[in-house]
Amino acid sequence: MKKQVLKALQLDENHERECKLAQGGLPESIWETYSAFANTEGGSILLGIKEHRDSFTIQGLSEKQIIKYQKNFWSVLNDRNKISRNILLNHHVKIVEYDGKKLLEIQIPAADRHDKPVYVGTDPMKGTYRRDYEGDFLCTEASVRAMFADQRDKSIDSEVLEDMELDALNMETVKGYRVLFEQLHEGHPWNKLMKDEFLIKLKAAAKNKKGEVSPTVAGILMFGDADRITDVFPDYFLDYREECDEKGVRWLYRTHSNEGDWSGNLFDFFYKVTTRIDDDVAVPFVNRREGIRVDRVEVHDALNEAVANALVHSNYYGRRGIVIIKHGKEITISNPGTIRITKEEFYAGGNSDPRNPNLLKMFGFVNVGERAGSGVDKIMTAWEEQHWEKPEYDISLRTERVTLKLQVGQIVYIPGAADLRKDMVNESMYEYDAKDLTDKELIIMDYIKAHTEISMGKATDICGYKTKSATRKIIGKLLDKGYIKKVGSGPKTRYRL
Repeated sequence: MKKQVLKALQLDENHERECKLAQGGLPESIWETYSAFANTEGGSILLGIKEHRDSFTIQGLSEKQIIKYQKNFWSVLNDRNKISRNILLNHHVKIVEYDGKKLLEIQIPAADRHDKPVYVGTDPMKGTYRRDYEGDFLCTEASVRAMFADQRDKSIDSEVLEDMELDALNMETVKGYRVLFEQLHEGHPWNKLMKDEFLIKLKAAAKNKKGEVSPTVAGILMFGDADRITDVFPDYFLDYREECDEKGVRWLYRTHSNEGDWSGNLFDFFYKVTTRIDDDVAVPFVNRREGIRVDRVEVHDALNEAVANALVHSNYYGRRGIVIIKHGKEITISNPGTIRITKEEFYAGGNSDPRNPNLLKMFGFVNVGERAGSGVDKIMTAWEEQHWEKPEYDISLRTERVTLKLQVGQIVYIPGAADLRKDMVNESMYEYDAKDLTDKELIIMDYIKAHTEISMGKATDICGYKTKSATRKIIGKLLDKGYIKKVGSGPKTRYRL
């Protein structure tokens, strides 16, 4: 019954909705839900219906009730002493029918960041709501302040730190950045600039009100020393840990911004972290492109982009800082601050609306996360290509954090290298003509070369099939061609070169 009702009302099963019987008048809780939907992903309120786990109780509304409710709703919505902002148009409130009964549907779109927070009453700290799987909840003051900060078109990271001089920046980091910049942009006019001029062009510095050069927020985050960064952002903290399951061992390796033996800034942290996590993404030596060994593939770039995304999108006023944990083959990247676009736009990519656009540009100049913020789809694609477990994003509005969980492992497929894989001269390995194999067959052959053998279940997994029937045909063809042999029997059956 529930699906039939939702289909009739043109609502998806997963559509955000709130059902209220509303027999005694317009429910007071409707305004909390209005605020919550507006500040989250939008949704619909249905009056005249009550939702249960697997069904609905449909009471319906009379013509008199509908007229009264519509009048009262618009009256309150347009009263600035009761609701901060009206983001609805006339078509958002309409009458719908089901089984001869009339309901009042109120469609609430997600508010633009320039309109948030949408709150009840006159005090945003006491009337701003959001919504998650548990329902509507009152936002913290820190969350409300973050929404107000995100209203501005001029980003926080472009602000000039009037009371700071350029000695707040770590000049070794600046030097390292310039060396990399010059290597990537040979002949660029910025390469001839003096230090101050280069930093100004980069938006890492700007003239202050006295006419002197001071760091910008982006500059202090990217190139500053940690003790100077915390003068601006007291809760600033970068933390990278490698953990294990062994009891009594807290971590195998750790580095954080307060250590004191390195700068503690974003640029240096990025390279310290990505150098270590890249090591866990192994590329088999058999993979070559145009005769040259392939050491880096899309997955490496996607990993770097994932780290850059966290740095670019962070709310540096937020608590707990940026935390990256590597535990075995699992990497978790967590940063303070929520996304400033809808989840649909977030996963589709191409419209990132970064919180710190100048940081994004600085990273982009040295080919770090050049698509950062718009590359979620690229991360998903890179993982799918390797048949690894799908990356998981947790966008928590209650804790104001975005957490990405990644599983990494052995590279099993490299586009563009498939037709060049017969250059192995080691007599202990079996040669084959890549042109004689399909893409799925190449994936299986690559896996066997990297792991010695493969099971039918694993072959099914890496080929992206849901059942083993299609995999059996591929394995059968490889057996017929003499490229592989069967070892063992029953559940223990394996296939080797």
